[in-house]
Amino acid sequence: MLRFECVVVVLVLYLKGSLSQLNVCGHAPFNTRIVGGQSASDGMWPWQVSLQSPAYTGGHFCGGSLINKDWVLTAAHCFSSTKTSGLTVYLGKQTLSGLNPNQIARGVKQVILHPNYNSGTQDNDIALLLLNSSVTFTDYIIPVCLAGEGSNFPRDILSWITGWGSTASGVPLSSPGVLQEAVVPIVDTLLCDFLLGFGSITPNMICAGYFQGGKDTCQGDSGGPLVIKQGAVWIQAGITSWGKGCAQPSSPGVYTRVSQYQTWLSSVINQNLPGFIKY
Repeated sequence: MLRFECVVVVLVLYLKGSLSQLNVCGHAPFNTRIVGGQSASDGMWPWQVSLQSPAYTGGHFCGGSLINKDWVLTAAHCFSSTKTSGLTVYLGKQTLSGLNPNQIARGVKQVILHPNYNSGTQDNDIALLLLNSSVTFTDYIIPVCLAGEGSNFPRDILSWITGWGSTASGVPLSSPGVLQEAVVPIVDTLLCDFLLGFGSITPNMICAGYFQGGKDTCQGDSGGPLVIKQGAVWIQAGITSWGKGCAQPSSPGVYTRVSQYQTWLSSVINQNLPGFIKY
């Protein structure tokens, strides 16, 4: 009897954490866009973050997404180590340079890579950053909802990718570096595996892009979100992970499948859980 009661209490606490985020996550007050492929307006993607370090020219090296007031979701391959020295997270940022009146910055207390991350195959390419102090949500800083366990994203459904990465292989984003957005369709997993090499796409990955190329994530976009809209709410389905070149024909971009990691994310974050939504 006691064991049953403990299970009930744990379950209630688990749901309470998730539900608390569901009240706020995934709502972007300034986002009415249906298609992408251009510079994003200020506040369009309020969960997007820029990860910066003095070790990189220009500072910015990867993207990420805010998932509650203390945690940022990104890609494991962005980090060669879990050292936090010099690492800064910028939230509410629109341009890499110039005036960003809605921007705040946070240091990083802890970098947590998925224990089964494989740098050779990029399987389990997911990481969490614990901010050194909590953020206060504004219209320009809002957490994204996360795809819950068992979510299914059919081929051809439209998704949005965002970041400050290169606009082509070896071509950095021109100054002042306005946050870019593009819309890309989900690609069938078996087809993606055929196009990129049999066995390269694991169940922990999801693919998106056009067969003719032209729109894709690129260097510097890694760790950023791939989101899909459900009703009025934006759900993060993927984390920018890897690809062959940038926007090449028959080479979809590959993203970490967020819905595979609800249990791991919940176990690490433990309280004030992200808002998980089954798509």
